[in-house]
Amino acid sequence: MKYLITLLFALAAFTINAQSDSVINKIDTTVNKIDTAESTEFDFGNVKVIIKDKNKKVITKDDNILKDGNDDKSREEEKDEYPNVDFDISFGIGVAGFTANTEGMTILNPTSNASMDLDFGQSRNYMINGNLMFDLHKNFGILTGLGVEFNRYVFKENLQITPNEGAFVSDSVISFGSYKFKSNYLNIPLMLVFKSNNQKFKVAVGGTFSYNIGSKVKQEYSIENVDYKSTIKGNYNVAPIKLSVGARVAYKGIGLYVNYGLTEMNDNPISHSNGNSNLMPFSAGITLGGL
Repeated sequence: MKYLITLLFALAAFTINAQSDSVINKIDTTVNKIDTAESTEFDFGNVKVIIKDKNKKVITKDDNILKDGNDDKSREEEKDEYPNVDFDISFGIGVAGFTANTEGMTILNPTSNASMDLDFGQSRNYMINGNLMFDLHKNFGILTGLGVEFNRYVFKENLQITPNEGAFVSDSVISFGSYKFKSNYLNIPLMLVFKSNNQKFKVAVGGTFSYNIGSKVKQEYSIENVDYKSTIKGNYNVAPIKLSVGARVAYKGIGLYVNYGLTEMNDNPISHSNGNSNLMPFSAGITLGGL
C-alpha cells in the first residue's frame, strides 16, 4: 500500500508539471505571433502579459522626434537621395540676330556691299532641348544634355549671300518676295541650376557648345510674272563651332532664355566696303516645358 501511494503522488506531479509546460509553450507561441513594435510586455516569471497599443508613439533613430507608430515611412525614407538625375524636354521660340563688329579701313576690292541689318520682326530662333539635370542638392544642380537650334535671318535690304564666300551683295535685278538665310546647330549646354524649395522656380546660367549642321538660303521671287522658289545649300562662311553664354529662367514650365555668342558666327572676316566685319550671334525668347 505504501508503495502504491508513493507511485500515485509521482504520477500526479508529472501530470501537473507537463500541463504547466504546455501552458507556457502556448503563451510563448502567442508572444511570437504579436508584433512587439506596437505592444507593451509585462514579464511575471514564466508568464508574459502583452497589451497592444495602436496609438503608441515611437522615436525614430535618425532625429529622436516623436512620430506616429502607424506611419509607413520613416524620416530616412522621406529624404531625397542625391545626386539625383532627371530628364525633360523643352521647346523654345524667339528672335535670332547678330551684331556686326566692323573695323573701319579702306579695302580695295571688297566682296560685300550690302547692308547686313536684320528685320528682327521676321528673324526667328527655334530650339528643342533635351535637358539632363544632375541634382546635387534640393536647391542646386548641373544641367547638360543635347539640343537642336534653328536660326532664320531676314534682311532689310534686297540682297543675296554667296554660298561659298558668304559675301553680302546687293541685288538690283531680282526683287525677292522672301529671302531667308538659315543656320542650324547641335547644342550641348553646361549650366549651373538653382531651384526654389518647391521646385517651381528655376534659374540656369552657363555656356553652350554648338556645332553647325548645315546652312542654306530659301528664296522666292518673280520674273516676268513667273514665280520661282529655290533652296541653295552651302557653307556661307559659317564657322563650324560656336561658343556662347546664356541664362534660362522658368516658373511652372514656362520660361525665358537668352544667349550671346563668344565666338564669331562667320569663319573668316567679311570683306565689306565699310571694312572687315565679324558677326556676333545672339538669341532670346520663351520656353515651354521647363528650362
